[in-house]
Amino acid sequence: MGDSAFVVRFGESISPELHARVVGALRALDAAREKWVMDLVPGYASVMVLYDALQVAPEEVRRWLEATLPRAQPEPPNQRQVEVPVWYHPSVGPDLEPLAREKKLSVEELIALHTAPEYLVYMLGFRPGFPFLGGLDSRLFSPRLATPRTAVPAGSVGIGGQQTGIYPQRSPGGWRLLGRTPLKLFSPQADPPFALGVGDRLRFVPINEERYRALGGEVPA
Repeated sequence: MGDSAFVVRFGESISPELHARVVGALRALDAAREKWVMDLVPGYASVMVLYDALQVAPEEVRRWLEATLPRAQPEPPNQRQVEVPVWYHPSVGPDLEPLAREKKLSVEELIALHTAPEYLVYMLGFRPGFPFLGGLDSRLFSPRLATPRTAVPAGSVGIGGQQTGIYPQRSPGGWRLLGRTPLKLFSPQADPPFALGVGDRLRFVPINEERYRALGGEVPA
């Protein structure tokens, strides 16, 4: 991955089994971390190892990886469970009704499908604290918008391809938006700054507007 990183791949799919190998590799590499390792970044089925190219040659990094990774054992996700309240409504989820029509579902059926699974947080990325979640019902798989929105409000819950996730900050984005959570996913002053972590189990819980407002959610004018 360029001149200052290696990527270790365990497969090409999204699955708890591959993720267990990712987490195991992450733990093993972290335990044997060398001073030139700048960061270890987990993905769905990979770990990226960023290193200081001014301190070490790529060949030495490769030898370290080849010596360390065989000791890694698959590790299941942690047991932390997080409930994320979501107000599913067209005023905060502009794609809710169009997507329901596209899938030949009622809005209530779509919400039921989206809230039924227990999702696994595979990784954080794109924006600080943005969780990429596995476990979406295949009936809700949906392509991203052909033209992304220039500004998606913080807390927006959406679907992109086979994934569902939550926008932690206002940002551009092309995912299909279903609703919004008042939960703050990223607070730089907090310790830790992220509300969710890799390996967390997550459930979406539908709430009404009154509850959404009471929890501090912002409602469009």
